Amino acid sequence: MTAEEIKKRFPNASPGFIKANLQIDYRRSAPVMERNSWNATLAEDQRKEGTARKLAVRFVSVRKRLLDPDNLSVKWLLDACRYARIIRGDEPEKITLEVTQRKCAKGEREHTIIEIVQTTQP
Repeated sequence: MTAEEIKKRFPNASPGFIKANLQIDYRRSAPVMERNSWNATLAEDQRKEGTARKLAVRFVSVRKRLLDPDNLSVKWLLDACRYARIIRGDEPEKITLEVTQRKCAKGEREHTIIEIVQTTQP
């Protein structure tokens, strides 16, 4: 890029701005994006034996007013646990999911309780 092209694109550019941009090599290739590693599967040699136990994931929604059961969705919470690598995945063979709700006690704030327990079944 030449000084004239910079002035054409940025008419109010300072001399320092023009000088700094003349030093940039615009012919270099674009960066290559890396793949998200948390969504990738492990290679055969990276897997550990004995880690195939199923997890029980329980969500308890504590609310002032209870929701209809079909409106109590925990999908984004479960996905957040997966992205944070708290759980290996949300497939049926990896977890059992339980979602319940209860009313707040007097003076208790609304919150959600997440319990993750390893089950005894392989």
